[in-house]
Amino acid sequence: MNKLFTYLPLLLIGLASCMGSKDSTKKDIAIHWQQKANEANEQHESLATLTIKNIGGIDLNKKGWALYFNNKPCTQVNINAIGDEVIIKRINGDFFEITPSDKFQGLTKGDSLVLDLYTNSPVIKYSDQANGFYFIFDKEGKKEFYEPSVSCGLMTPEMAKMSDDDTYEIENEFIRYDKNKQLSKITLNTKSKIIPTPLKVSDGKGKVDLAQFTEIVADASTQKQAQLLKAYYKEAFNKDLKVVEKATGTATSIVLSNKKASFSNSDEAYTLNISKNGVQILGSSKGIVYGIQSLRALFPVKGESSIVTETRIQDAPRFGYRGFMIDVARNFQTKETILHLLDIMGFYKMNTLHFHITDDEGWRIELERFPELIEIGSSRKHPDSPYATIPSYGSGPKGTEGVSNGYYTTQDYIEILQYAQARNIEVIPEVDMPGHARIAINAMAYRAEKLKKEGKSDAEANEFLLNDPNDKSEYSSVQGFDDNTICPCQESSYNFMDALVLEFQKLYKKAGVPLQTIHFGGDEVAHGVWEKSPLCAEFMKENKLKDIEALKGYYAVRVANLAKKNNVKLQLWDDILHHAEGMSPNNLTLNAWDNSWGTGTEDFGYKRANEGYDVILTSVSSLYLDMAYTKEVDEPGFYWGDYNDTRNVFNYLPTHFFSIDHKLRTGGKVTVEELKDKEKLTKKGLSHIKGIQGAMWSETLKSSDRLEYMIYPKLIALAHRAWVPSVVKGNETGKAIEKNLDAKWNVFANTVGQRDMNRLASWGRNYRIPPVGLQVNKGEVEANIAYPGLTIRYASSEESLDENSPEYTHAVKLDKPMQFAAFDKYGNKSRVITVSPTTILPKKTL
Repeated sequence: MNKLFTYLPLLLIGLASCMGSKDSTKKDIAIHWQQKANEANEQHESLATLTIKNIGGIDLNKKGWALYFNNKPCTQVNINAIGDEVIIKRINGDFFEITPSDKFQGLTKGDSLVLDLYTNSPVIKYSDQANGFYFIFDKEGKKEFYEPSVSCGLMTPEMAKMSDDDTYEIENEFIRYDKNKQLSKITLNTKSKIIPTPLKVSDGKGKVDLAQFTEIVADASTQKQAQLLKAYYKEAFNKDLKVVEKATGTATSIVLSNKKASFSNSDEAYTLNISKNGVQILGSSKGIVYGIQSLRALFPVKGESSIVTETRIQDAPRFGYRGFMIDVARNFQTKETILHLLDIMGFYKMNTLHFHITDDEGWRIELERFPELIEIGSSRKHPDSPYATIPSYGSGPKGTEGVSNGYYTTQDYIEILQYAQARNIEVIPEVDMPGHARIAINAMAYRAEKLKKEGKSDAEANEFLLNDPNDKSEYSSVQGFDDNTICPCQESSYNFMDALVLEFQKLYKKAGVPLQTIHFGGDEVAHGVWEKSPLCAEFMKENKLKDIEALKGYYAVRVANLAKKNNVKLQLWDDILHHAEGMSPNNLTLNAWDNSWGTGTEDFGYKRANEGYDVILTSVSSLYLDMAYTKEVDEPGFYWGDYNDTRNVFNYLPTHFFSIDHKLRTGGKVTVEELKDKEKLTKKGLSHIKGIQGAMWSETLKSSDRLEYMIYPKLIALAHRAWVPSVVKGNETGKAIEKNLDAKWNVFANTVGQRDMNRLASWGRNYRIPPVGLQVNKGEVEANIAYPGLTIRYASSEESLDENSPEYTHAVKLDKPMQFAAFDKYGNKSRVITVSPTTILPKKTL
């Protein structure tokens, strides 16, 4: 693999988004962003300085220019604290404009203007910093775009502290060393080589060479599974297997038997027998696929023998829903990246891709009936009309193909559906409404205007209009949008949603895959929506709806009935029910996400399940994979829900939230005793917990490498927790559960370190190799690693640290600055950590 993203320090990742698109030496204007402090004033605001410097041959005049940029998402800027030489305003979302005031005197070569930017949210990581800077100059009435050179100042480790009250530890190599001390390297057996861990494994005494097989025996009902196995075998052994209906009499057959496993009621259960007489995989059509994946898990990874122990595996999942949500709306991922993701999800026996394909910042699916959605929403650019999708998350004046710009054609989506189906994965499309719908609103308004210009009647033009043009309501969504919520008081909104379902049904039918479920969002509807809509005032009066909360309830019920009418299951984010009255649990599944520790919402998911709603636990505190691995300035990602490393995902207890203590995001912990009054799952509620799902929101993703860095190996722990039985025995709490988790984590960490990271590397995937833990003792450095099986290497600070550097086996004398990093078998490495005799603070090495 040897991807640049893997083995350069994450400092570069943070700075990459601050670099100009051209050689900075050729720029006339330079922008420098420097984070200064959190808790910078009595308003508890964060302070950064924005320096505009003229370094070239053109002047920045007193007027006739504007500077645009994207600030950290979900923050407000103190517009009164920036000084009197410029005016700053939020255009929408995270998109800001700076223009000169009457007091600005211009900048000639060598001059600088330093602006103080105070925001209401802490900045503790490079990925928090503002980006996407560009100017527009007014040149004789014509607009000229100009992208300056951009740099970001260094952040010291202690800047990861959010506030004076924030006591959560800022991770460093010494803290990592203490965490890693509990781990020990083990020899993996058949059971521990397979993730998720199988239910029952019985090893024999004989040995079998997995490279010896020549044929797959499959009848008409298992031909698709046979082709999948054939492709996997070719990948592992570079050998084509014949697919035959009857064994040819040799002892080199892999037999697929379409017969439901007798030991489990699950249609995903399977039995895998590996013996000298051959291999047999038995199960339903779904179970056979999972048996194939377990066989695939035993295929040799780099350096391993193809000879394995005879074994019999009986396996079935804990949950019927094992999902992952990927947001491709905020920032896009290509079809090829999604196919790679689906293959890895299939390997780890996950069965649902929740595809978040629309939001305020992007619409990523081509639908035949509504070409305007792609025309308006598939790319971001400086707004040239009231319908344009504005720059977000640093996308700049024209956007970037494959990141801010991009969509799936009908054929792309069909290929994704078929690829997923072959791996037992259901693809659930999400069109987020009524909030998060800015693009849909604009596209349908644009469509109406276009049709009217073509001479169509108002009725025809407005058939799918989503907003009340006379609505004067004032609101701001979590992401800062003031125009992103559809109007529930007009039939045209429901016409649009009904047409969307039909469009997706047509698309799925073309793929030969049934549309079983559609997700209509429902989350984060801003306070203040519809309050000044004449349409809604009249509508509420006619329908005897007493307030806006009742109107939300009406909307939710209409959406549920719409889905039922079209014979599809409905899925929604659970916060739609916070105010929705009269919502029935029939035909509805909720994603329960808001369980942040210490906020009082920890039991919301359990409450919904106890009320009779089917629930998919999608807990932000453990399952939002866009949360940063650790609290360090150069670890990318969010942290508003928690810091979320792989161990945190592994420790997730879906049906026993309150049986162990939990860390709080700002330090300290909430204890079992403090959680004792939270609502527990009843027997009825337990039956309504249908599974768990990870989520990857994409605001900070600027490449497929960044996506994969954030989700691997966390996704492996997610899949494991969704499949294996509960680790909680009886009425255990606290230390007993933690001891069991520690033991199981040691096995899991060994499997990931010895095999799974190398397997991901062999597939060309990126992933996070954690930096080493270090301890300095009596002039010597000791090192350890979070995943036994990885190799620690070291070098002096003057030498290159690579896969040829010495392997760490014992303490190293610290008589000069030394570098340490962890490596897999393919030469990919972690962040480099440097220690010296004079200071033991970590130094980032480029």
